[in-house]
Amino acid sequence: MKSSIKKSLLSLALPVMMACSPQVLANDIQERTFRFSFVQPIESHMGYGAQKFAELVKEKSDGKMTVRLFPNGTLGGDLQTVSSLQGGTLDITTMPPGLLVGLDAKYSIFDLPFLFQDSTEADAVLDGPVGNKYLEALPTGLVGLGYWDHGFRNISNSKHPVNKLEDLKGLKIRVLETPLVLDSFSALGTNAVPMAFTELYTAMETGAVDGQDNPVVAFETNKFDEVQKHLALTRHIYNPLILLFSERTWNKLSDAERQVLMDAARDSKDEQRRVSREMEAKALTTIQANGTQVTSISPDEINRMREATQTITDKYTPQIGSEAVTEIMTEITKIRSK
Repeated sequence: MKSSIKKSLLSLALPVMMACSPQVLANDIQERTFRFSFVQPIESHMGYGAQKFAELVKEKSDGKMTVRLFPNGTLGGDLQTVSSLQGGTLDITTMPPGLLVGLDAKYSIFDLPFLFQDSTEADAVLDGPVGNKYLEALPTGLVGLGYWDHGFRNISNSKHPVNKLEDLKGLKIRVLETPLVLDSFSALGTNAVPMAFTELYTAMETGAVDGQDNPVVAFETNKFDEVQKHLALTRHIYNPLILLFSERTWNKLSDAERQVLMDAARDSKDEQRRVSREMEAKALTTIQANGTQVTSISPDEINRMREATQTITDKYTPQIGSEAVTEIMTEITKIRSK
């Protein structure tokens, strides 16, 4: 059953649920344990969101529903985790939606370079009809519960400071395992190397790659400053985190249990985003104190990088869907005009 159908069924069921007594609803919630796997450390913004979600699930189910957390990719990398959700051997994960591109090309839309200018307009798009559309149209086996914050991605390396487009030329940069991101970094002049996140630290430590791109919090909590001494605030891609649930597990749950999960996802969203952005500011201070040189990129250089990657946006627009790209660009323009 597709998640859009599930949403319709839930909307029909909700008035009935609300009319029921608390005791009836309580009887519809069983003792359950869900396995939540994610690749970042428990101390990260991703880990904070997972802990908050688990806390809310326990609270809203009166202790009957428990979420066990498996950080640091201990149960596999992102792509492996998606397969596990589809197979029903895992229950929950969170990751940038662009990693779903192997299942559906339209999720590349969130990896279009320089799409969002700031987190305010990103939140507005994700919480509106455009973001909801992608939650409802997930590939078979996945249910979308909402979006958290991962942050704007920035480029680090072990070789030299990056202040302008030419400074990126020839750097071996680990990138997300998606064609659009690989092509974007190639357009910027780097030698792009697709690689699972769980392999990244060792690859930088051994010199297999010169650098990587990730949000600042991920850089700090994964101790990348130990092997990367230059970080450029390129802010080239904004990554939300999509909270994914196994459809196989979902189909076994009562309406009341599903509502607990949906409410926990909704109530954790604003808090996770707030904490994630606070952590970014603190992380910048920490990594500079630890010796990483942080450079801000001028607006003119950002425009040059945007122009360098425009051909990539043009290339992938037909694959994503011209109407979908026009729709999100129109929504962003509307938000900026306000």
